[in-house]
Amino acid sequence: MNRSVVILRNVGHGVNDIFWYILPSLLPVILDQFGMKYGTAGGLLTAFLGVVAVFSFILGKISDYFPRHIIIGAGFLVASLFLIGGSLTNNFNLFVACLLVAGIGVGSYHAAGYALIEDITENRKGRAYGMFEFWGAAGVLLMFLLHGLLLNHLSWRNIILITSIPGLAMGFLYFIYSERFRSAADRAKGKILNKTEIQDAPVLLFILFIISFTIRYFGILGVVSFTSTYLVRELGLQANVASYATGIYFLGGLIFTPFMGMQCDIRNPILVLLFTTLIPFPLIFLMTLTQPLWVLPVYLLLIGGSYYGAGPAMSMIIARMSSKLGKGEAFGYFMAVTSVTFSISPLLFGMLADRIGLNLTMKIYSLPLLLGSVVLLVLFVVEKRYCLFEGTTTVR
Repeated sequence: MNRSVVILRNVGHGVNDIFWYILPSLLPVILDQFGMKYGTAGGLLTAFLGVVAVFSFILGKISDYFPRHIIIGAGFLVASLFLIGGSLTNNFNLFVACLLVAGIGVGSYHAAGYALIEDITENRKGRAYGMFEFWGAAGVLLMFLLHGLLLNHLSWRNIILITSIPGLAMGFLYFIYSERFRSAADRAKGKILNKTEIQDAPVLLFILFIISFTIRYFGILGVVSFTSTYLVRELGLQANVASYATGIYFLGGLIFTPFMGMQCDIRNPILVLLFTTLIPFPLIFLMTLTQPLWVLPVYLLLIGGSYYGAGPAMSMIIARMSSKLGKGEAFGYFMAVTSVTFSISPLLFGMLADRIGLNLTMKIYSLPLLLGSVVLLVLFVVEKRYCLFEGTTTVR
């Protein structure tokens, strides 16, 4: 496989993930700038991610018929240009409008990117997905570190402008290296079919998986989205320190995701997903209790490792359990449900926090992870009858 294609695919994931977390990172100062309540802030995230959800599905399906790298490159340019445009206006309504258009570009990447891995990766897909998620975590970690460094020196508008520039470069690179992407896809034809020829997974298993990861995302994404705000408002940290601290989530992803990807090549991915769903439940609850501050980075590191470490397992499961769909369409559904959950979760988190406070809301949001683990356990027991993940070391 062409090395430049792999590098652009993986680094592009990091740049795209920055767009997902740029608002949560800067939320404490944006709240103060516009005098927003938590519910309003959650609504802003909901609107942005709602657009991402719709276009993740639309563009994912289109990518089954149109070169995936072209869709991704155009998405980078749209997301970057409109985020930069939003950073240059002092009008809140215009800022929101630019943000929503940018969401169209943000929605172009994941469905097509995951399908691209399926297209051109024949062996050790768990490892490929692990490195893909590794670079996603690396991009967001660097963003939080950069924001922590700049928050004391620049306005949030200037920080958005600076953070958007890598997306412009990535968009142009996807077009410049277009021929190499085409060559890699052509070589894969006949080796990896867009629709698999193995036995279709029962609908029940697919439904259980959708339910489990929706519940999982609902809990953990609400917590991640408001962690910076929680650290500032509840623990009294400075905004730049909170940005550094939140970056520890993604340091955990950086450390644990490659290992979890390799585990998916030798174990049932459902077990890996079950493990990475159950672990954050007690950690989030413990994080809200009164204790020395030095313990906080440990919790954040392990939660982040579980959050990103689940990525390879989820990707392998969705590819195997949606064999009747084109890969772009399958991952389009996956990202659409993810984005909708991501958008609703912060909104409800913010509304609940306005009523009962951030601390208690964090505790409540740990409970879906326990429920999601129960559903995954049921999924694992039912899946054992069908042996969908052959070649694992799981006893069936």
